[in-house]
Amino acid sequence: MIEIKSLSISVGDVSLISNSNFNVSGGEIVGLFGESGVGKSVFSLFLLGLLSPDVFSVSASSARFKVPGCSFDFLTKRRRDWCSFRSRFVSLVFQDPSTSLNPSITCGKQIKEALLFKKEKKTCINLLKEVEIVDPEKTYNSFPHELSGGQKQRVVIAIALASNPSFLIADEPTTALDPSVQRSVLNLFTRLIKTRKISIILISHNLDLIMHYSNKVYLFQGGIFLDSSSVYFKKRFDFLFKLLKRIKRRNRPVLKKLNLNRSVFDYSLLGKKPLFKLKNISVCFKKNDLTFSALKNINISLSGGDCLGVVGGSGSGKTTLGRVLCGLEKNYSGDFCFPDSGDFLTKNVQMVYQDPFYSFNPKYTVGDSVLEIINTYKSSYSVEDLFNIVSLDPVFINSFPHELSGGQNQRVSIARVLASNPSVIVFDESISALDIEVQFSILETIRFINKKLSISVVFISHDINSVYYLCNNIVVLKTGSVVDFFKTKDLFSPSRNNYTKLLVSDSIFN
Repeated sequence: MIEIKSLSISVGDVSLISNSNFNVSGGEIVGLFGESGVGKSVFSLFLLGLLSPDVFSVSASSARFKVPGCSFDFLTKRRRDWCSFRSRFVSLVFQDPSTSLNPSITCGKQIKEALLFKKEKKTCINLLKEVEIVDPEKTYNSFPHELSGGQKQRVVIAIALASNPSFLIADEPTTALDPSVQRSVLNLFTRLIKTRKISIILISHNLDLIMHYSNKVYLFQGGIFLDSSSVYFKKRFDFLFKLLKRIKRRNRPVLKKLNLNRSVFDYSLLGKKPLFKLKNISVCFKKNDLTFSALKNINISLSGGDCLGVVGGSGSGKTTLGRVLCGLEKNYSGDFCFPDSGDFLTKNVQMVYQDPFYSFNPKYTVGDSVLEIINTYKSSYSVEDLFNIVSLDPVFINSFPHELSGGQNQRVSIARVLASNPSVIVFDESISALDIEVQFSILETIRFINKKLSISVVFISHDINSVYYLCNNIVVLKTGSVVDFFKTKDLFSPSRNNYTKLLVSDSIFN
């Protein structure tokens, strides 16, 4: 279906893709695996004809799409040809459905906009049924914010299918989803291949996932697409699988030693005495006559130096719990006990968010963003000290957020949080969008902060493997309630709740 030979893409003197081949046959899932920032999405934009010729230089000895009755040249510059091709043969499923859906238009209307013919409600409902939406009629009339992450991703897939394409480009389609929803969306892709006889290019940095669901895999490394016949391909995948097994098996390396002035940090609140104690905490949101319970009778505690993992599916209440612990969500009932200090939550508890790009001012250098917190809290150490703590080269101090990778930005986020000299740090899905190597390095940074700096950590994630590797206690949430609470070493105990067992099984692809 797709045959590309000697493809090269560059920006000025910088080569993004160099003299590479890429092939897709009809009715198969082709995986494209690579680290964050290597240029996977650039390749998907090339296949859609969305690379600006004013910025990108593109060349190839051959780049064609072929199906019965159509032969298309990817190198053409005719806008009319590209519009016809995109409308009939290709669709793109984006990484974040929240940003690819219009928040002010109902889902049904957005699907109808994508239909080429028969712009009828019945056709939209049938598409929602095809992507296995439980209540298609309700979803048709719903706005995006009224749906869960998995439901929104299914709506995005329905929009992609509306033009009846020959192949789909799925660009990190499950990164922000919990394991159960992730697996169901990917199973949907495999069924679509059988029912619609389409091909799918699955772009991901999740090694387990891409090896399990793809018929063949390309490794994107150093600007070159490497297939399984390459010696480097095999070496690279062996290394990554060993890294993945280290996380799953909890074989922890020795923490690196840093020369730190321990007096900089306040240890007066550490010890066995609980920092936090939540008794029957409930959070309800009301709109008109409707009431939604985000948390229901939560009873947990966090002691000094603890590393508490919070896991659960989308909409289980993980982020709401984190916001309560940080003092950001004050609309709760029950008893929230913490040290008797009026400004304890303000001065001692901080949060690291999932997407660091949205938490930075793009007009500030990352060094200025950290310095702002140092000045606010009158801290006694420098930006360079904090960069060293999070294993980030101080050469990046004068860089802007858009000039750094996702992992580098997340390290700056952690450095900025440490600038306030906290006793507790809440990490809210802080590694979900990162590739396996960066995930591992960030996990090691968090472990260093927890073990060597003795800062308590609440690690919120839908990745049970990361929680298992990092934390000493685990809380499992489902629909706002605690369904399991145990020591990490007991994760695989037969006495675990059935929902916990489901999370574990859905996290294992092989």
